[in-house]
Amino acid sequence: MRKNPHNLRRNLPKTLGVLALTGLLAACSQTSTVAPVAQQPAVVGELAQSGNLKYVKNELVIGYADAASLQAAATALKGTIVATIPEIKSALIRVDGDALKVSRGATKLSGIRYATVNSVVTQDPAVRSLQPASLTPQGASADQIFDQLPQYALDPRHLNAKAAWDAGLTGKGVVVAVLDDPGDVSHPDLAPNWAGKAYNPFLNKVYTSAKEWVADSKSSFASHGTFVASSIVAVRDGKGIVGVAPEAKWMPVVINPAQKTENEFYSSFYIAVGAVWATNNGARVINNSWGGGVSFGAVKDAFDYAMANGTTVVASMGNSYHDEFQYPAALPGIIASGALDGSNRRVTFSTSGRHISSGAPGQDTMLANPTWLWGDPKKPETHELISGTSFSSPYTTGVAALVLQKCPAATPYQVRRVLETTANNTIGSNPTGFDRDTGWGALNAGKIAQTLTDCAALPAKGSNVVVNVKYINGKGTQPGELVDVILRGQGLRAGATDDPTPLYLTPTDANGDARFAEIAPGTYDLYVAGADLGITGGLTEDRGTFIGTLTATSGSTYYTPDRKNVALTANAPDFNPVDPYEPNDTPAEAKTIAYGQTSQTAYIFGSPISQDRDYFKFTGAAGDQIKAEVLAAGQLGGSLDSYLFLLSPDGVNVLAENDDRGKPRIDSDSEVNFTLPAAGTYYLWVSSCNLSCDPANPQDDDSPFNKYQLKLTKTN
Repeated sequence: MRKNPHNLRRNLPKTLGVLALTGLLAACSQTSTVAPVAQQPAVVGELAQSGNLKYVKNELVIGYADAASLQAAATALKGTIVATIPEIKSALIRVDGDALKVSRGATKLSGIRYATVNSVVTQDPAVRSLQPASLTPQGASADQIFDQLPQYALDPRHLNAKAAWDAGLTGKGVVVAVLDDPGDVSHPDLAPNWAGKAYNPFLNKVYTSAKEWVADSKSSFASHGTFVASSIVAVRDGKGIVGVAPEAKWMPVVINPAQKTENEFYSSFYIAVGAVWATNNGARVINNSWGGGVSFGAVKDAFDYAMANGTTVVASMGNSYHDEFQYPAALPGIIASGALDGSNRRVTFSTSGRHISSGAPGQDTMLANPTWLWGDPKKPETHELISGTSFSSPYTTGVAALVLQKCPAATPYQVRRVLETTANNTIGSNPTGFDRDTGWGALNAGKIAQTLTDCAALPAKGSNVVVNVKYINGKGTQPGELVDVILRGQGLRAGATDDPTPLYLTPTDANGDARFAEIAPGTYDLYVAGADLGITGGLTEDRGTFIGTLTATSGSTYYTPDRKNVALTANAPDFNPVDPYEPNDTPAEAKTIAYGQTSQTAYIFGSPISQDRDYFKFTGAAGDQIKAEVLAAGQLGGSLDSYLFLLSPDGVNVLAENDDRGKPRIDSDSEVNFTLPAAGTYYLWVSSCNLSCDPANPQDDDSPFNKYQLKLTKTN
């Protein structure tokens, strides 16, 4: 293979275009007011899918060090810069071809912290209940009527909202942002508490006219954002319903236009744009009733930016029925909310896990339908009973707003701990504290008002941590790229359902930094392992490890974090490998391999115009049954999706070829089984699917982890 002419350190995407974490740059200012700026019109691109990953086919999300690096990357990729988020130094670049393939070439460029596809998230659909023609005559006790319609969620046995209101905690002065489909700012329950701004990050358009927003937003499929907003801020006026924070203000940020279906989410880049805009425009709490993100990249950077500026971030646990990490709920610092039913039991669909913070009503909650659905014979009218963690999350957001009204200087971690320490912990499988189904218990707004009589009673502030990793070896010191970092609270009881000990994990960025925002202070066991063999390939014993401890100090901030430096005794990822068989790009240069041999590790490493092609030759007799195997991403690790040809003695005619081995398919490695028709010298041509699967449209495949070994066997 050719040596890399750039000789540059690169960030490499993880399998299927998921890339190494990048942290929010310290250059971001706490007083930043610069909105994301679109350089080119946003367009809806063709969607593509690889495994479970859905993405916009021709869009890359780039993390960049500076403007010059970004422009150089766009030029090298022959792409167009569509939009940037200056606060987190992230950009969207439109390219030709499949972004998943183009991203591999983008990672070699200087000053690029990551390059990934622009992934698309999803939203669990709301679960609607069967209802009578009128909602008014439902059986309800007197303490469940706050406006016109009954709301068990707010009664003294659940959120206990009236006790908080009577103590003066109504959310007054606090702005919340709802990242969702377009909420109806004209709804009678919501219009009085609209903050006067709404935002579409895809269009980079700020709306200040309710009429214009509704005209652009109304759809038979858009109701989720209105449901969510009404649980937070519906005004208390004796009509309809009331939100848990009835004097807070709200700003809708559309991340799902829902014009033709319920799920039309904008991609992850625009979600990040929306979160940064909300922070810059005064949101103190951001609600996220959606899931499907990853643990790093632009969305995490945007939420880290929000928390660094004092904005609390809340997310729904998800409706997966399982105990598992889902993002963004599992990101460090985020308040993750699970759904409870009318008996304060976990609803069966509600995702559980160690990262859960608390529970709130999420089954048959009475919420507001947008006005554009009123009178539709196929839909309920003004209000509806709805279920899902999508609605436990905004109730949590509303309770967080009550805390911030009382104590505006409270940090995101302090807000979380107020909610947790005042929750009703008698529910769930552990009646004395935390469990993985209901967290610290059912939220209790009245208990918060009773307990938080003075801001001096706030819990201790959280911590912000940066772990910097370097590789130390015979070649000197290199940045600890592609390293996995885990913070595990001391005393953790693995598998215990009642153990609240925190556990956080994230990979490092190009500088070797792993960042953890607004986490619990305390002493952690620190586990570090690099490089990630899922990306680089190689042997487990080649992966250096470190185990130590780290103290996270209460009050450390994103800008003044607790730091831990780790020297990892291991070889850094080789970003400029040397192929021992080059040159072997033509049959005339083919290297010899014999039956029973496996080649040394070699590489497919090139460009669309002059794609690397590796030729090997062997001598066989008539009737030999041969098996040629390419051990690549599936068996050796790394990133090569291989393609193998068996050529006739003239080096031209293809006798057999294979992309993915096995019927049914085993993995992306290649294997040819063939009986030789005559004695002679035959050729094996190892290539990449990026070239050979579609020769008319070759894609850049310039990854130093496109490694493989060729194994040749005579099977008779």
